[in-house]
Amino acid sequence: MLRCVHHNVQIVVTRQQCSNYATQAVFWRKGLNPLSPERKFSPLKMHLFAQYGELIKSNRLLLFVSLRDVPSETMQKIRRELGNTTKPKTASNPFGIPKAIQTVDRRAPKLTFIRSHMFLAAMKQDGSLKGPQKQAVPLFQGQMAILALPSLDPDHLLSILKTLERAVPKAKDANAAPPSNAKSREDDMLTMPPPGGGGMRKAKAPTVQSLAVLGGIIEGQLFMLEGLREVTKLPTLQTLHAQIVGLLSSPGSQLAAVLNQAAGGRLARTLEGLKQSLEKEAEGQ
Repeated sequence: MLRCVHHNVQIVVTRQQCSNYATQAVFWRKGLNPLSPERKFSPLKMHLFAQYGELIKSNRLLLFVSLRDVPSETMQKIRRELGNTTKPKTASNPFGIPKAIQTVDRRAPKLTFIRSHMFLAAMKQDGSLKGPQKQAVPLFQGQMAILALPSLDPDHLLSILKTLERAVPKAKDANAAPPSNAKSREDDMLTMPPPGGGGMRKAKAPTVQSLAVLGGIIEGQLFMLEGLREVTKLPTLQTLHAQIVGLLSSPGSQLAAVLNQAAGGRLARTLEGLKQSLEKEAEGQ
């Protein structure tokens, strides 16, 4: 037991408390297993870990979205436009008459801002995503968000990608030369003395907004952006079901047609034989 008197305040520290502090210090210094039961997580980290785990398990499609300096007003607009992607498009023939299309249950995608290291830890905890988790580590740089969909619909995915591409205006090429008869805002600020005198003040570079889809996970497989675009070209699940049913039922329909033709041919031969026998009887009489 240690005693320390400071400003007339007596502090008593037991040997067990010193041991606990030393254990925690050694734990953090040596970097032991993060999943060790000795490690204590804050309530916020435990909540985020559970939230990300549920997000991974309950959705078949996860898109990795990189964000930089996107204001809240733009994010609200993006969420509204993503909600509008759930409305199916109306198909029509050349005469302008609407066609009956198969209705697909589309749910609005869920956009969630994440902490990259916590989300990667949740992916690693999921046994089916250990491989994609290692491949996705280089993608998680800076501010990230996850766009989750409970089901895979190629048409819906295409609408989402188009919505995200036009959400934020593309930045102009920094290497492009400005017009000869125009001055940039920065040059104008450099030629104007700041209020109150003093030296020339250099203007701050304008913030560049950026939003990009880096990749995603579909059915436990990692796809980059080009792979996601190829997935959008696939037919819907309902179309694939109809094609499979057609392939399975076509041999049966062909066999039924052959049997019908055979049955009809036998009846024709029977009638032809009856006709010939009647003709012979008539000639004999």
